[in-house]
Amino acid sequence: MIFGPLMTAAARPAGPRLAIILGLSALLFLAFAFGLRLVWFGAEAPLPALLENLPDSNTEADQEFFRARLDQAFPAGLAEPDLLDALAAQGFKRASPLARVATYDRRAGLNDKCQHSGNLRWSADATGRVTKLTGGYYQHCPMH
Repeated sequence: MIFGPLMTAAARPAGPRLAIILGLSALLFLAFAFGLRLVWFGAEAPLPALLENLPDSNTEADQEFFRARLDQAFPAGLAEPDLLDALAAQGFKRASPLARVATYDRRAGLNDKCQHSGNLRWSADATGRVTKLTGGYYQHCPMH
């Protein structure tokens, strides 16, 4: 046979070394992907200032406290674009560009076991100034 002894190392089957290298590469990739997933799950979005340090939303007094916070943050007469910018900066989303409703919703996560949500509704006059702003929030923190 002419071809047998003249085969180079590149032409020979790689054998177990290649299998080990491919296996370790796959294992490293999976470890990296799993670690990235853990970091992603552990990194909850920061809570909007409007929803920080609120009690569980069990009573009407809790909701009144929240509405007072809204009145302080967004006084009557505020330009509607300023309100929209401030809400968007805190993570509130509008259902549609024409709706005067914005909501925020965050489920419980690894670092914060509480579920948080809030919604705001407002009206504006013909000049685009906010005339009334109201809303409510929901916060539930399990006891375990």
